[in-house]
Amino acid sequence: MAKTTTKDAATRRAARKAENHGAKRARILEVAGEMFYRQGYGNTSIDEIAAELGVGKPFIYYYFRDKLTILETLCVESSNVTHKAFEATRDADLSPPERLSRGLNELILRYLQTFAGGALYYKEPGLLQGEAKETVRKNALVLHADLLQVLEDGRASGDFQFVDTRLTALMIGGSIGFMFTWYRPDSKMKPKELAQHMVAHLMKIVSVPEAAA
Repeated sequence: MAKTTTKDAATRRAARKAENHGAKRARILEVAGEMFYRQGYGNTSIDEIAAELGVGKPFIYYYFRDKLTILETLCVESSNVTHKAFEATRDADLSPPERLSRGLNELILRYLQTFAGGALYYKEPGLLQGEAKETVRKNALVLHADLLQVLEDGRASGDFQFVDTRLTALMIGGSIGFMFTWYRPDSKMKPKELAQHMVAHLMKIVSVPEAAA
């Protein structure tokens, strides 16, 4: 019995340590991401990030090798989240308009949840190199393929009407990807409200008007 209790206590300690480690790492990413977005990656130093966090530089270097690693992590983690936006709609018994609407709503919400990383990828894409760049590229291809499939299915069913599938996908994707040019994290409009508003307008790009149906 004592052995079981000791083992359980050790497991709980390890879980708390991992949770604490994750929380500190996430806090560094949050603060650094906000600063990179607000004043630019090149204009932000590790010293400034440390000062904003109220810690010494060794604290940051314990979690990240250098400033570029922080940027890469932000972009990759955002990409890992956003590229799965249409995943739940693939095998569901939904019409193409429902799949597109739900997928876009999920994509916008996921983008806003990881906004700094997504925005930085679009603002400063030349900074990403190697494995990080390849991961983001592959994730983008998956997301684009999902969007293309929904659009093609909708056109085949007669729910959507447009001239060119790829161009339409780029128009929709660009509207979301380039939100960084106008969206502000401190906006009075809540993410869910903004997502609903955007989806309603994006659906107009592809939906066949009732009069023409």
